Amino acid sequence: MNLRPYQSRAIADLRASYASGKRAPCLVLPTGGGKTVIASAVIRGAIERGRRVLFLAHRAELISQSVSKLEASGVTDLRIIQAASDLGRQQAPVAVASIPTLTKWGDRMPKADLVVFDECHHTVARTWATIASRYQSAHLLGMTATPQRADGKPLGDVFDDLVVGSTVRELTELGHLVPCRLWAPPVGVLEARELAVSPATAYRQHGEGGRAVIFCVTKEHAANVAEEMNQAGVATGVVHGSLASAERAHTLTQLRTGALQAVANVHVLTEGWDEPGVSVCILTRKPQHAGTYLQMVGRVLRPAPGKTHCALLDLAGSSLEHGPPEMERVYSLDGKGISKVDRKQIRQCLGCGAVFEAGPQACPMCGFVLPHKPIEAPRVAGVGLVERTGEAVDTLLANLRAVAKRTKRGDGWVAQAHAAIGGVR
Repeated sequence: MNLRPYQSRAIADLRASYASGKRAPCLVLPTGGGKTVIASAVIRGAIERGRRVLFLAHRAELISQSVSKLEASGVTDLRIIQAASDLGRQQAPVAVASIPTLTKWGDRMPKADLVVFDECHHTVARTWATIASRYQSAHLLGMTATPQRADGKPLGDVFDDLVVGSTVRELTELGHLVPCRLWAPPVGVLEARELAVSPATAYRQHGEGGRAVIFCVTKEHAANVAEEMNQAGVATGVVHGSLASAERAHTLTQLRTGALQAVANVHVLTEGWDEPGVSVCILTRKPQHAGTYLQMVGRVLRPAPGKTHCALLDLAGSSLEHGPPEMERVYSLDGKGISKVDRKQIRQCLGCGAVFEAGPQACPMCGFVLPHKPIEAPRVAGVGLVERTGEAVDTLLANLRAVAKRTKRGDGWVAQAHAAIGGVR
């Protein structure tokens, strides 16, 4: 299998991590970057050294998708453990297993020298942690596009190193992802639980007739959105977790073949779903975490024949907080897994409503010339200047306390300001 340069680079970085003594690196790679391709190369290398591998995923769709990609890469001797099924040779060098199934197996879990966690931002959930604890002598490999859990628990509880394989911006520049055109409501105009426009209106104005995935709040909400879209002449289906897997698969096949133009979903297509032909992402819910937001947007970034760009129609304004998908971000294992790099602010076009990083004076979408934003002059706080030595501490604290009293701030502000300035007690 021919690897892209950034994929080869990621594998080299993972090997360097293990060689440095790390046991459990986490690979961060955007949706569409080929995490399973990288995992397949790592797995083939492990097999060649006589090691056994366990590949874990938490949903049925991810199991079948992972098996297909592993087999396409030449890893064909597989044991597949899912629900009541245990297919393939028990001594196969690679076992692909469902997390919910394996947690019930106890001592029957297959032996492994390398355990690969797909979508590893779920790892610190109790079931994942239970599995990790059973393979304490094995090497671990986590894979995710978004190293951030919704509950804020740190991935560092399981993984001990971060390897960033690439970024959305790099993959877009290389042509492995398509540029994203982003529309959002004007800043500050929406109340909680409000949408700028209806999904049908947004699609009609900016969808350009492309196939769409719509992210909704509840099953009832998804049904209402689908009804509205159908009444507007946009053939739309619904998928959610309460539907049988065969029914979900049938609806998604209709979307793939063009029998449907859109699918409204609830928590089903957020991650692990690959359909490159879909080019429109409509957010009718407001994900609070950057990880969920990026997973949703990632569904439409993959390239496809004739696809020059994708459209993100952010009806609730999440992008105003989380930024465009290509914005540079900082990753960590300490609980706040994804942070924006504070280099550029976000601007919104007053003409078409598009959102983009600050910089150009004209909107990159419609050419509207943006008004110049005056820079606010700094306010004088009156704390004075002191050298950061022990002798100056009393003077510094006295000045800070005077400011706190004048501005009705408490002792907590004095301590925080003192620490930020670099003073010592």
